[in-house]
Amino acid sequence: MIDLSAYRTLFADRELRRITLGSVLPRLPIGMNALGLTLLVQAATGSFAQAGWVSGAYMAALALQAPLVGRFIDQRGPRGVMLPLAAGHTLALLLVVLATHLGLGLPWLLGSAFLAGLFFPPVSTVIRAMYRKADMTASQRQSAFAVESVVVESCFILGPLLVSLALLAGSAAHAVLLAAGFIAVGVPLFARTGAIERWGQAERAAERHWLGPLRVVGVRRSLGLTLLVATGFGLNEIAVPAFATSQGAARLVGLFYAALSLPSAIAGLVYGTRRWGWPLNRQIGAAALWLAAGSALMALAPSPAWFLLACTVTGLAFGPLITALSLQLGALAPSATVTEAFTWSTTLLMLGLGLGMWLGGALVQQWGWPAALWAAAAAIGLAVLWSPFVPQVQGH
Repeated sequence: MIDLSAYRTLFADRELRRITLGSVLPRLPIGMNALGLTLLVQAATGSFAQAGWVSGAYMAALALQAPLVGRFIDQRGPRGVMLPLAAGHTLALLLVVLATHLGLGLPWLLGSAFLAGLFFPPVSTVIRAMYRKADMTASQRQSAFAVESVVVESCFILGPLLVSLALLAGSAAHAVLLAAGFIAVGVPLFARTGAIERWGQAERAAERHWLGPLRVVGVRRSLGLTLLVATGFGLNEIAVPAFATSQGAARLVGLFYAALSLPSAIAGLVYGTRRWGWPLNRQIGAAALWLAAGSALMALAPSPAWFLLACTVTGLAFGPLITALSLQLGALAPSATVTEAFTWSTTLLMLGLGLGMWLGGALVQQWGWPAALWAAAAAIGLAVLWSPFVPQVQGH
């Protein structure tokens, strides 16, 4: 049974409950935009290649702007940036839909998708920085980051589902318009929850360096862990539909993803209720070892039933691992640059996922689906070996 007393204590704070609930709507497009843009452009042009370029332009802009926006927020605070970013993102998504409707060329699609990525509002980053900067006990912070990891993972699960429902309602354009609406409505509501006030004041007197948080050795090493783990995530993720296709059971893809995601959420919540004596680098190493072993177990599965069981076992590592990585980075990053540190984490997470999925696709094409899972086990095994080199900190 999950002991929910830690979460009851955490959310006895009514404003914190409001902040958490208010952050869900503007974050649903995290799991919607890339898929929605891909389907929209493919339907309009008949080309998966062009759809891939447009989606890639969006992701590249998202990765590029994250550290820049994070640095701006650290220096001036989030108050003046969230609503302009939300307006720019909404308009850019509307421009993508208009460009496809009018049959404009690829440069228009690439440009509008790139603008959408540049203007994506960093709700998750603001919340994680708020937890790091707020006056919270170590146990409260651990529970808060566990909830944050579950919320983000839920957005990645619900996002594709909402895209599918929008497709049933009409076309891929409806999915993109729905995501634009979530941002247009959700970000102003989030800005009124109290999260921006709780983020605190910009530390204007702090010493600044052009590298920002990257000047800290521990931060760089912690981000290296994020990149290795994210690459393993991408390899693992691409192997799931490849396995289902090879078994002639493409309809089971959703079930396999659910088997990975639900145990992850449950384990993440359990992790947030316990106080762990090990330093965070050892906790991360243990969770990564579990994930590497689970990926190997998936690679050895002889049937869909065994693959489903292996997914369930493997999924138990995702939630605790993501939470521990956030706690570690928050503990190692200087308070004056913590928002930028978390945006670097977002950038490397996306870079690793993209790299893993690209590499996994090539491996599946050449040697079949087990190759992607063995590569995932190898990438995450490197994270296990790297974890002792990150400075030892506790979750405070």
